Amino acid sequence: MCKKIKGIMALALAFVCLMPRMIVNAEEAAPVTDVAPVTEVAPAEAVPTEYVSPEAQLYNQTAAEVSVAQATRQLVLIGDSRTVGMKSAVGKNGNIWSAKIGMGYSWMKSTGVPQVEANINSNTDVVILMGVNDVRSLSYTSKYTSYINEKAANWTALGASVYYVSVNPMAFETSSYPGITNSVIESWNSKMKSGLGANVTYIDTYSQVLGKVSSSDGIHYSRGTYKTIYSLIGQGILADKTEKAYAAALAATQPTPEVAVVPQEPVPAY
Repeated sequence: MCKKIKGIMALALAFVCLMPRMIVNAEEAAPVTDVAPVTEVAPAEAVPTEYVSPEAQLYNQTAAEVSVAQATRQLVLIGDSRTVGMKSAVGKNGNIWSAKIGMGYSWMKSTGVPQVEANINSNTDVVILMGVNDVRSLSYTSKYTSYINEKAANWTALGASVYYVSVNPMAFETSSYPGITNSVIESWNSKMKSGLGANVTYIDTYSQVLGKVSSSDGIHYSRGTYKTIYSLIGQGILADKTEKAYAAALAATQPTPEVAVVPQEPVPAY
């Protein structure tokens, strides 16, 4: 009996000793099912940067600088009834206005310019919007260009900029204003543009608003049209100044050409 008990105890002891090894072997043999699979992440492609040429960068910088400087400049506007209507539509807007209904060359010379000329200085842009009351007489263009060129020479010497705005179109022809047609206005504008000197920049708003103006009498515009023309004048001034400033800035970046020095021959001694 004692031998039988001892045999059972020995068998049990051997089983206990083998258990850890069986467990380890079972863990090694069992497949791993609770580990998430590793997903390969493709490297992100670089976003291509749009190339901007040095010239374009210089232009954009110049345009920004001109826009900032322009915000503090004084506008002096000289004109006729259309300019009166523009002032009514946009408000004084910090500008100096000299305008009167029905006026032309004689008034511009005797009153329109003299009453604001004292305000013209290096921080001034002079804008002339006159001619619709004189377009029937194309010979007047020589009077206009002669006078405006003369005054512009004086004003630019002070540091001001001078602009002549094209006579803008009729909304429709009417017997109330006989002889004033878009064909006549185009001839006027052509002569003015060719006759103005280097100190005057011509702003063509005529072609930009032709067929788009709103009017009750054919010649005077709605408030919306006046606001549009006023905005186009501002854009024209900015474009002119940006172009000139960019040209100067671009020229400044160009290397100075080397001047070849020709060696002098020695002067023979006598």
